[in-house]
Amino acid sequence: MKESVFQLIGKPRISKFEIQLNREYKFDGEIKLDLSNNIQISKGIDEHSHQALVTLNLGVFETCSLTESPFQIHAEIEGHFKWEEALEKDQKLLDVMLKQNAPAILYSYIRPIITMMTVEANLPPLVIPLMNFQEE
Repeated sequence: MKESVFQLIGKPRISKFEIQLNREYKFDGEIKLDLSNNIQISKGIDEHSHQALVTLNLGVFETCSLTESPFQIHAEIEGHFKWEEALEKDQKLLDVMLKQNAPAILYSYIRPIITMMTVEANLPPLVIPLMNFQEE
């Protein structure tokens, strides 16, 4: 096994986290989880920087009415990624790294934060499922 030519620089940052509770909601069994996401990629200022800022926006029950869901969460996490010059020559692989690998890495950081915040809001702990970021 060898180190990847694509790396996260430092630690990701939570740039936004909002939770809105439905105080009237009665938990009486399983509910269908509603997740939505959006990925934004901002490459470095010049073509030689070999870096990008990747932002993952994640919504939980955002497409539902708050009156029909227990809560709504909007979370945004961003991470700086860098890669070696050799990866720049394979644009298809670089796109995979930026559009699939980077969001999957960021998602692994936001999942436990969402669980913790639901617990801190005195809700049943929400452990969101693992996601496949591969393009269909």
